[in-house]
Amino acid sequence: MIIKPLDTERSPNAAEITMSKLVRLVNTHATDSSMIAIANATAAEFTLLPLSSEIVEKEIGAAITASGGTVLATPVAFTN
Repeated sequence: MIIKPLDTERSPNAAEITMSKLVRLVNTHATDSSMIAIANATAAEFTLLPLSSEIVEKEIGAAITASGGTVLATPVAFTN
């Protein structure tokens, strides 16, 4: 599976990220983890470790917030 970036990296609470269904989150901080909160129909949270990334599928319109670390987000798609 290949991950296709659809835009540039930006803040996780940017409008382009809120309106995306599939998002790649990366914590570029060397030592601080980040708490990621996603405001889906039911709120969800997870910890993003330092120097790591995750791909999140969420509802369109669900906002993402990050506290701690240095988190950037990119809308992505899967392709073959």
